Amino acid sequence: MNHSAFISLLRRVLSAPTAPFHEYEVASVIRELLAPLSHVTVEADAFGNLIATYRRGTKKPRLAFAAHMDHPGWVRLDGKDEFLGGVPSERLDSHAVEWFGDFGMWRLAPFTLEDGLVHSRACDDLVGCAAIVAMFRELEKKEAETTVYGLFTRAEEVGFIGAIKLARTWPLPDGVCFVSLETSAPRGGAEQGKGPVIRVGDRMSVFHDGVTAELLDAAAGVKIAHQRALLDGGSCEATAMNLYGIPAAGISVVLGNYHNCPPGSGIAPEFVSLDDVKNLVKLITATTIRMAHRKTGDSSKAQLKTRLEKRLRAHRKYERGAAKHWL
Repeated sequence: MNHSAFISLLRRVLSAPTAPFHEYEVASVIRELLAPLSHVTVEADAFGNLIATYRRGTKKPRLAFAAHMDHPGWVRLDGKDEFLGGVPSERLDSHAVEWFGDFGMWRLAPFTLEDGLVHSRACDDLVGCAAIVAMFRELEKKEAETTVYGLFTRAEEVGFIGAIKLARTWPLPDGVCFVSLETSAPRGGAEQGKGPVIRVGDRMSVFHDGVTAELLDAAAGVKIAHQRALLDGGSCEATAMNLYGIPAAGISVVLGNYHNCPPGSGIAPEFVSLDDVKNLVKLITATTIRMAHRKTGDSSKAQLKTRLEKRLRAHRKYERGAAKHWL
């Protein structure tokens, strides 16, 4: 995807207003952006999570990339206003709110691009949603022979509600691995501008090492700037999926002003590195294509085991030579 088309896509998704349980504007934009892609279908489950499928050819599906459509915000219910999401209470009345019917967001610019940084009232997690849409566009453009899913979930900010509902009625084939795409505060040495972070885990759990290995190998194989770290400042939907027995991993783009909270006090736009987002799209696209052409049992972990077994055989002569000292 060229630069201007990618910026247009980001602007369109990040400009959609949203809050927990009020993700319909984002869902509508996603449907509209995916509609022209002839190999992509979109369905909604009973809760309103979107399940998008790219299918070309007969390759077995292996991956589902997921991002949540909500962001901390105000909701109006039975005449009362309530804030939903993780923001310190002392900041809630420190900034004006813009209302969109029954929900409100901080009155901040939905999208600006300056010095390579994307600023928005809601990078988390509309950046992840935009990345999945961009991946589908890339696969369509490349005429990739593969099957992959995009999961757009609701109400993540109040406890992974949409993801849990998906996990409890898991609609995808056995063996499909869930990969959470997030924007996260920097932890574990991860830095903004140095590539998407392939996560070892989050604050609550360690992620599936086999899926993580596939992501790392894909990044190295096509030389995509990336980082590997434990981002333990919060938790993501991969934790929920692992709890329900679905193998899950995670990738994050390092986020500034997490949940609109700049250092100190007040409310401000979140921001991410544009290059990090572009590399996220490259990473998930490359991983999808790479895994589609893998033979059964030829995973990254299987290849590592083969290399270790080869090294074991190569050193047996030294083992035999020293055996007399151990008898």
